[in-house]
Amino acid sequence: MKQEANNISKAYWLSFVISRYAKSKNLTPDSVFPQLQKFGVLDFLDKHYETEHLENIIYIIEDMDNILKKNGGLLT
Repeated sequence: MKQEANNISKAYWLSFVISRYAKSKNLTPDSVFPQLQKFGVLDFLDKHYETEHLENIIYIIEDMDNILKKNGGLLT
């Protein structure tokens, strides 16, 4: 039961982060999601959830931009 609650919390957080990232780029979450998935951003956020979810959204967005750039993607 605890693992299920953690997965739900993580899903809500990922949804929030994707939405805020899209808003920061004046795009929709549906339009940024494929790129975030393709270039490893979602894997990064999942792997580093324990530390990332404690960060300010501004720093999370910077991390997302850095991962995109590092892996050859770019959303403006």
